[in-house]
Amino acid sequence: MPVTVPVPASPVQRLLAGGIDVLLVTGVSCFLPVSAASRVLCAGLVLVVLVAAQAVTGAGPGGAVVGMRLHRVSHDSGPPGAAAVGRAGLMAMAGAATLGIAPLIMVMRADATGMRRTWFDRISGTVLVSRRSQTVYTLVIGGRSVLVDAAVLLGRAPERGPGREGVRLVSVPSDDATVSKTHALLEPTPEGLAVTDLGSTNGTYLVDFRGSHELAPGLAETVPRGGAIYFGEAECRVR
Repeated sequence: MPVTVPVPASPVQRLLAGGIDVLLVTGVSCFLPVSAASRVLCAGLVLVVLVAAQAVTGAGPGGAVVGMRLHRVSHDSGPPGAAAVGRAGLMAMAGAATLGIAPLIMVMRADATGMRRTWFDRISGTVLVSRRSQTVYTLVIGGRSVLVDAAVLLGRAPERGPGREGVRLVSVPSDDATVSKTHALLEPTPEGLAVTDLGSTNGTYLVDFRGSHELAPGLAETVPRGGAIYFGEAECRVR
């Protein structure tokens, strides 16, 4: 069965959600026909409501619109509760001290190798994830494991062609000459790992209960979890 994991919220999602919340707060404070002091008070009340909504449900208005939710790392299936309040307080202090610059920088430089957690998230024990789930597979090849949670190009020294600028590159051991420079495209699907041979010199072979057969270049075939793939003579297991 496919494994689903939370997808880290991207910097674009974070910025859009924050922008929506900021517009909501400034809209209340700027357009109400009341005194300046009352506007500031109303803006503060709106902020409190937004933080409370995130604490109880995991998402404020901005997060709900872009499909983003705040979780506690230790209880990622439940609402963040007090952790959301602590996180909001840290962001408010950093934003007030730097005129909003520090939170923006931290969002853009969030750790992209893990769950894209900012300094605020690490301190408060939270993580922002997309409400979508993603099918994930692990390739075991050349004595190492490679997580495949999005399309990858695999080869000895793979290169991105036109239309594949955002595809991740995965290199197999360079001493295996049977693997082409850019050998195959791999894409996770709910049914299995879709493999497309990219015109490799020594071919791509799938092994299943029917035996082994070679892929036709340019035509994708799906390998279920537990199956085996040969890129030339390099064996790869799908988990």
